[in-house]
Amino acid sequence: MSTETLFLDTSELRAGDVVCTNGIRALLEGEPNTFPSGNSGTIRTVYAWKARVINLDDVKRDGLVPLGWLYPDVWGKGAKGGWGKDWDAVPTWTIQGNDLARWSVERETEGAD
Repeated sequence: MSTETLFLDTSELRAGDVVCTNGIRALLEGEPNTFPSGNSGTIRTVYAWKARVINLDDVKRDGLVPLGWLYPDVWGKGAKGGWGKDWDAVPTWTIQGNDLARWSVERETEGAD
């Protein structure tokens, strides 16, 4: 297996792709949530993937995004049992867009290395 870098719109993404955005390498897993969006008679499908951050050390070292953006807020994790970050959760990033949004994608290909 080898990896190729592609430039794809959101509708072309698939599980196993690694989307590179904001210095984050985000692995797409499962299936996206989809919903219609638009106005003025133009409706487009929006795709929303919850993706696992696979280069967390780089994100931390380089301060690419606030770390709190990568972890969910959970009731019971905060001060006095209120809302707080679940720092034990898998860090994730949302990849969301329609067919007009384009992404730099690393995709594994079959074939000779």
